[in-house]
Amino acid sequence: DQCGKCRAGTRRLNLNKYCKRDYASCSFVIAAILAKVLEKDSVEEWARFNIVVQSVYKRARESNLRRGGLSLWVHASDLACKCPKIKSNKPYLILGKEKEGEHPGLTITQRSIVIEWKEEWHNRMRRFQRRARQCGN
Repeated sequence: DQCGKCRAGTRRLNLNKYCKRDYASCSFVIAAILAKVLEKDSVEEWARFNIVVQSVYKRARESNLRRGGLSLWVHASDLACKCPKIKSNKPYLILGKEKEGEHPGLTITQRSIVIEWKEEWHNRMRRFQRRARQCGN
């Protein structure tokens, strides 16, 4: 089986995942957003999803992440394994890496979290934002 364990398939988010998710390295910015997927196309070994960012729940100070249009990048091999499973015209909560360089926008890896959005999560996300100020990210 070429498909490893897919963390993007998680269905729950707690404060620990929100605060301490290890997407961060020196060249990456942590991001937590609510976005609606509009369309997909392929660019070499990557799938690029055009998304509309509806809310930004978490970002670094130096981030350029804002509401509006953005590209979401997923490696084709991860997408073939349905890691993550992304459908058009659905809203998702996305915790991933904002990467400078090769691909502008957000890059999703097997360490990222992509969860189909449920409207009742809005208050939970705002609560995580308040509590996350104490978690150091």
